[in-house]
Amino acid sequence: MKYDVVIIGGGPAGMISAISASSLGAKVLLIEKNDKLGNKLLLTGGGRCNLTCIEKSNKEFCSKFGKNGDFLLSSFSIFNFQKAIEFFEDLGIKKEGNKIYPISENSKDVLKFLLSKLKENKVKILTSSPVSEIKRDDDKIKSIILSSGEVIEGRKYIICTGGKSYGVTGSTGDAFAWDIGHTITELKPALTPIEIKEKWTKSLQGISLKDICITVNKKKYCGDLLFTHFGLSGPMILNISKNIKPKDIIILDLFPNKNKEELDKYFQKIFEKKKNKFVSTFLSDFIPEKLIPFILNFSSIPKTRKINNLTKEERLRLVRVVKEIEFNVAGLLGFDKAMITSGGISLKEVDSKTMKSKIINNLYFAGEVLDIDGPSGGYNLQVCWTTGYVAGINSIKDD
Repeated sequence: MKYDVVIIGGGPAGMISAISASSLGAKVLLIEKNDKLGNKLLLTGGGRCNLTCIEKSNKEFCSKFGKNGDFLLSSFSIFNFQKAIEFFEDLGIKKEGNKIYPISENSKDVLKFLLSKLKENKVKILTSSPVSEIKRDDDKIKSIILSSGEVIEGRKYIICTGGKSYGVTGSTGDAFAWDIGHTITELKPALTPIEIKEKWTKSLQGISLKDICITVNKKKYCGDLLFTHFGLSGPMILNISKNIKPKDIIILDLFPNKNKEELDKYFQKIFEKKKNKFVSTFLSDFIPEKLIPFILNFSSIPKTRKINNLTKEERLRLVRVVKEIEFNVAGLLGFDKAMITSGGISLKEVDSKTMKSKIINNLYFAGEVLDIDGPSGGYNLQVCWTTGYVAGINSIKDD
């Protein structure tokens, strides 16, 4: 049997590609190497599935992806975050800040919703079917060969195999090894925790810091940070991780809204009212309890020191320490812990309006396999919905 569209990869991009193509009456085959679809989808948003997020405009949304963001503008005019909200409306959605979740806050319900759409559109699904080879004849794919030896033929093909992150879910970068004639830009783990050399932070595992700032390589980043047993994580850390290298120094500022002089005056003002309090008690109003002994140690202030016995030198050291806690980067945790992959199919070789290959006439791409990645918070999942929908529709319209 020859299919109108053969889609490789049963993640978010693959499923919505199949739904959009089949909605136009196409005979669609969706191939997944795992024994079920959507393994990685189930992990998104910590299992809550942050479907997308709302920005002021398409341009504002796409700007979050840096220099490659402009590639998305054309496809966003077809299927943007508002369209995604409409698509999932029957599932029931809830807004939390600018983030959109299913009303149940359960990614399993999102998967069930997508599976019901696939069934409704009569999409044929092959699971436990790894692709071992892609046969092409110059500028056209002729067929794909499954590991079982079965030959699959289609008029059009969409590759939605994802990147190399979270290999346990099946994202192992398979497409990057196939003979599809495309340039693969450097693959790096993105949205991944950072390992640091300092061992003292192990006792802070699970503690989070809200609305703080860090400086790395003279660039300042602000947001929330989480201590782990190996180092640092949390939204801010994940979002900058692809720009971090071993031996980089991260400087943590616990009071980013005041410079040292302003902070010193602020401390003195409070000290006047709390002269008989221990310095540690004073700090507990601003800093997590477990972090305080280290702050005192770095400031060379005894644990039993009261505010009225604090010297000017000790106070100035305290100000400096809370503004400049240093961490030495050992490295990133790698693809196995990364949420997404930076790098992939070169965007120069893909038509941004249709997701069609500029090299292979009957080939399209969607999702994380493309060289585009953004911050956490629904941005990358929206790219799957957008590029998947556009690839699916155009694989049928482009005849």
